[in-house]
Amino acid sequence: MRSFHSIARVLARIADHVVGWLLLVTVALNIAQVFTRYVMNAPLFWTEEAIRYSTIWLTFVGAAAASQYGDHMDMNLFLDAKNRTFLKFHRIFLHGLTIVFGVILLWQGTRYCLLNGMQTSPAAGIRMIWIYSATVIGAALILIVSVHKLLAAAWPHLAGEEEAP
Repeated sequence: MRSFHSIARVLARIADHVVGWLLLVTVALNIAQVFTRYVMNAPLFWTEEAIRYSTIWLTFVGAAAASQYGDHMDMNLFLDAKNRTFLKFHRIFLHGLTIVFGVILLWQGTRYCLLNGMQTSPAAGIRMIWIYSATVIGAALILIVSVHKLLAAAWPHLAGEEEAP
């Protein structure tokens, strides 16, 4: 089980690095688009589409990284609860809900990817399966991270972590 937790942490770290590079690419493409459009009066036709697709990948891969590091926005009403057993079951319940969401996202994302993946993008002419697969890969990463966090919440000693207060 420790190897699964190690794999989940490594995948989250890789996702974090991928998101950083995608953000850098998105900013560079945006600067290039503004420069070519307003300075050179000859905009690049493919940059808007590339920025859109980069942002899609950034969102889905970044969701898994943010989930691993606990950076998702949440409304934790029970943060100050004193009962450790209640807090443990609350964390398990929340990670279980995320797993249900991840399964639905993986199932529907795969379905959508297979049904519409052979279309081509209007400007760049690339197969949309490369864009739609962001949903599938992001959902798979979210599932891996959520299962890791659920197991760590239920059995922290098996995950190599100390039990949260």
